[in-house]
Amino acid sequence: MVISDSSYAFVNYSKEANVLCISWKLKPDTEQFRNLYWQVLQFVKNSPNIRFYSTDISRIGPLDAEQEAWLSREYYPQVSDIIGEDIYAAVIFSEGHFKALVNNYIASQLLPLHEFIHFNYFTVKEEAMDWLLYMQKGQDLAIFAKS
Repeated sequence: MVISDSSYAFVNYSKEANVLCISWKLKPDTEQFRNLYWQVLQFVKNSPNIRFYSTDISRIGPLDAEQEAWLSREYYPQVSDIIGEDIYAAVIFSEGHFKALVNNYIASQLLPLHEFIHFNYFTVKEEAMDWLLYMQKGQDLAIFAKS
């Protein structure tokens, strides 16, 4: 199901896989970035139990510091309030971005930690989806074991 398709991003939700995917096409400006994430959150509010996400930034490179800070300080707390459970997020970036991160790693400014979000990082979309599906199966087994 397509949630949004603009010149700068494509967002869809796969009900079968229970994964919401954001694929950035072009580097968004601040307003586009925030509006897209608010649109995603509105969809999540109306579709409970979406706990698995994929964000593909391979075409745009890293998010800037302002975007990261906004997500951490404003957006993620609202996500936590709405979902109320742990979520799993696969971030996909280019091989070049990955190499730059490894070669130029510098600890960033301290932002709040959000322990309810479990991030994992990939350079191949299929591997990201495999991880999300694996995490879902683990959650299903944990629920089954409790009953």
